[in-house]
Order: sequence, then C-alpha cells, then structure tokens
Amino acid sequence: MSSYRDSMDQLHFTPEQKQAMTDRLLSGTARSRRRFPVRRLAVVAAAAALVFTVGAAGATGALRPASDFLSDLLGGAPAQTEIIDRIGRPIDASATSGGVTITADAIIGDRYSYAILYSIRRDDGQPLAQDISSTEGRLALTFDDWGTQLGQPGGSHGASWFFDADPTDNAIQFVEMMTQDQPLGQGTARVKFQDLFLYTDNYTQRQLLAAGTWKLKFDFAFEDASLSLPAGQSFQLNGMDATLDRVTISPLSIQVDYTVHQQLQWDHAGQDGQQSAHDREESYRYFESLPITITRTDGTVLDLSNSGGGISPRAGETVCQKGGIFDEILDLSTVESVTVGDIVLPVHAG
Repeated sequence: MSSYRDSMDQLHFTPEQKQAMTDRLLSGTARSRRRFPVRRLAVVAAAAALVFTVGAAGATGALRPASDFLSDLLGGAPAQTEIIDRIGRPIDASATSGGVTITADAIIGDRYSYAILYSIRRDDGQPLAQDISSTEGRLALTFDDWGTQLGQPGGSHGASWFFDADPTDNAIQFVEMMTQDQPLGQGTARVKFQDLFLYTDNYTQRQLLAAGTWKLKFDFAFEDASLSLPAGQSFQLNGMDATLDRVTISPLSIQVDYTVHQQLQWDHAGQDGQQSAHDREESYRYFESLPITITRTDGTVLDLSNSGGGISPRAGETVCQKGGIFDEILDLSTVESVTVGDIVLPVHAG
C-alpha cells in the first residue's frame, strides 16, 4: 500500500489535495507493481433507493455520436471529431439514486487505454450545488467511493475528475482516463459510485451533496486504432543497459515498454508514507529520466517525458512501462516519428 503514497508525492498539489487523493487510492487493492499517476484524481458521493439500468451502444439506433460528448474533452477540430466517432462509442446507461441520475455517455479506447465520460444531474432540474469551486476547470467534487470493474488482470494508472461542459444546463461531467499494463479486451464494464461530496475550505472539508449508490453495467467496446512500432533496440539509460520491448501509439494514447537489465532495489525507508530520497533517485534513474517525444510532420514536437506508468523489479532486471492518454486526440497521419531516448521510430499511418 505504501507505494501509492510514494507515487502521490511526485504530484504537485496541496497537502490536503494529496491526502484526499491518496485516501481514494488506498481504498483499492495493493499491487506489487509501483505505478506513477500523472493527473489529478477527484471523486464524488450518494445512498437511498437504487434504480439500475443497463445501456448498450447502438441498441436503439438513436444514440448521439460519441463526439457530441467527447469533443470538449479530447478536441473538437473536424479531424478529431471524425476520429472520435470512428473509434469511440456512445453508451447511454443510467442509474438513479436519491434524486440524482448518473449516465455513462460515451467511451473511447485502444489497446491499453480508455476514457469513459459520465454526466451527473439532479432529477428535479436544479443544479447539484451553487458556486462549485474549481481549479483549472476541474470541480471540487468527490465520490466517497467508486470503481470500474473490467474483469481483466494487471495494474493501471490514470486519473479522474469533474468538469462542467455546459454551464447553461444542470449537468456536470465526470471522466475516468486509465492506462492498463496489459492489453484490454472487449467485454462488460461494471461501475459503482457511492455518495457525492463537495469539497470546501480549500479541500479541507467535505459537504454531502447526494447520498446514494449508483451501479451501471455497459458494453466495454470501441475500435482499437493502435499501431505497433518496430522495437527490440538496445540503448543506454543513465549508464545502464536497456532494451526497448514495445511501442504502441494510437490517436488516444502511447505506451512504451522497456527493460533495464539491472534490478532496482526499493528501500521504503521514508517517514509518514513519504518516498525516501533513495527511492526518488531510483525512480528517476529507471523511469522519469527516459525522454519520450512525438514529432509531427509540421516539425512541432510533443514532449511526453512526464508520462505516468509503472516499474516492476524482477529476476535481476527492471520492467518498465511509460505512457498514457494524450491531452487531445492525435491524428496519426500528422505524426512523423516517436523518439524514445535516442531511438527514432518512424510512424507510417495508413
């Protein structure tokens, strides 16, 4: 469990925000793999009579396109909208409890990553709360507990947060963006939310907005537009021998797998759950210091070196995965190459 607290120390938030996010992470299952999330996590809450509804994309033929929901989040340029509609799927699965309805609106994903967008609204048409504070557009809300079950093995890293896509209506949005360390399969997603709270007093207090339990089940399905780039090259990382095992890129995300041929040793010697100086140095040597960039055909460069991921020491080596979801949908036809360390990998998108 301490590894979750270690990873949170690398995020740049107030101590109160760190503690709230860490408490959320600690409610999950411990994993042997140390993971490094890179975006802020936030959650919300609710408890009374429960209405359970299952939705399937395309079941009625009348669902709105995925871009109607995801463009505000992932970019609304014509090329981006076209890609979102091609690889994303509308959902329209809802659950109602305590006068509040949560709806899974749309999903988009690839071989390793996915994003699910939800909307939350009071059934009487009133706002969830007046004057919800926000930081960089992210609302100060949290669930007391929530989780997505995919029935698939492996660890994950990512983020979730609240925002308001349309201030003129009474709905707010909640998005979950996650990257797995194992390939994703199609199947069924089961999601549970418990009790919605409003953060007050600079994230030091919580006020209950809706008490209830919301359970949703829907198809975990999308079109995987991932490309696998040539790998197997040897390289040096801070004087250590390493091998580039796999590089996967899609319009949604990038995943870089590599093995350092030396085993990292955690000492876990920090105080009060803080990462020790030794562990901070080792995570930098094996993980954070690896540069990853994307060069576009127009010459612009996207620096992804601060991406999240995971480290897993084993049998004299250290297996690492680094990557995550882009800030916006990326048209792969505009990508010239991916550079990992000093290895340049051309991208030939069809």
